[in-house]
Amino acid sequence: MTGRSQLSLVSPDSVMKQSSLHYGNLLGDFRKKDKVLINTDLTRRLDLITNRLIEQAVLYRPETAQWGWKVTVIDDIKTINAFCMPGGLMAIYTGLAEGLHATDDEIAQVMGHEIGHALANHGAEKMSMQVASSIAVLAVSAAVSSNSRQFQSNQALFTVSALAFVNLPNSRTAETEADRIGIELAARAGYKPEAAVSLWQKMMVANKKKGGSDFWRTHPASERRIEFLQGLAPPMQLLYATASSGGRPPFDWLNGDKTRRPVMDGRQPLAFYSESWDAFSKGRSELGAGSALAFTFVQGKLSKLFSEKNWRDLARETLDADFRIDLAYFYLGKAAAGLGFKDAAKNYLDKASGLAGIPDSSCAKHMMVSCSGIDVMNASLLP
Repeated sequence: MTGRSQLSLVSPDSVMKQSSLHYGNLLGDFRKKDKVLINTDLTRRLDLITNRLIEQAVLYRPETAQWGWKVTVIDDIKTINAFCMPGGLMAIYTGLAEGLHATDDEIAQVMGHEIGHALANHGAEKMSMQVASSIAVLAVSAAVSSNSRQFQSNQALFTVSALAFVNLPNSRTAETEADRIGIELAARAGYKPEAAVSLWQKMMVANKKKGGSDFWRTHPASERRIEFLQGLAPPMQLLYATASSGGRPPFDWLNGDKTRRPVMDGRQPLAFYSESWDAFSKGRSELGAGSALAFTFVQGKLSKLFSEKNWRDLARETLDADFRIDLAYFYLGKAAAGLGFKDAAKNYLDKASGLAGIPDSSCAKHMMVSCSGIDVMNASLLP
């Protein structure tokens, strides 16, 4: 989802269990205060918007089709906030939905952004940071303590400091990733991309009037953020133009029978927009003079992705390897064909065929270890 390495010290099962436990406890407190809205015009409105976003989210991460997707509306007009925990457990406060007079398009941007955090595993990443901080706390406490009582005191002191650090607002990187994912989910679901900008403009006005909000503390914003979203608007408009607007998705992800959910094909997930992916889909990607040794090391992985027909990851991994050789273009061509980019597939396979006849750019003639058992010169180059 992110295209970068992420700290992962906690198992997915543990993350989901902790998320579910925390979500249940949090909602339990709100229910006791009679702050949870049920079956109102607002909840039905938010269910429809969120279901359309989830319908798109599972196309990017098919395994999330089995998440316990849920959205709760908390009746607190003074609080401008929303969140999505690991596993698709969401909540939005009436202060954000109604207090800002948010349109459906703007609400879709909020919920898409929050779903983006979950898809990108930001919650698990922050939990891993907390685990790492706790380990550091124990090590430092033991090192500076002369007895068990002092150890306990120091541990408590360092724990507070560590928690203050790990509970800082989402990193700028995480926020940018969630913005990028959210605006695309919303566009594909039929919600206007420009609403991402109008939403943050409303948020900035509300923040100045109220002197800060819970959402603002965990989602730092700036003019640069708005400029970033404005820059994404043109390619997102293309997705929005082809999206099916209005209506309900074919399945109710929030309230429907989980055993009857659509079965998603995990081999061909969608890829989020990026300039490099856009170039690949249009047949414009050019591989460079990367390292033959580095390419050799990833051949096993590329071969496995090819045999599994995992076209998205095959394309990304090949582009990352960035080695101009016939086999690499062969993989790009097959991946493009598998993803439905016919013109791009023909372009890459034509390049593979041409490079196969040149010793320095032919895998079979390049003295590579195995070429993953593929001889491009004799392989089927049909898209």
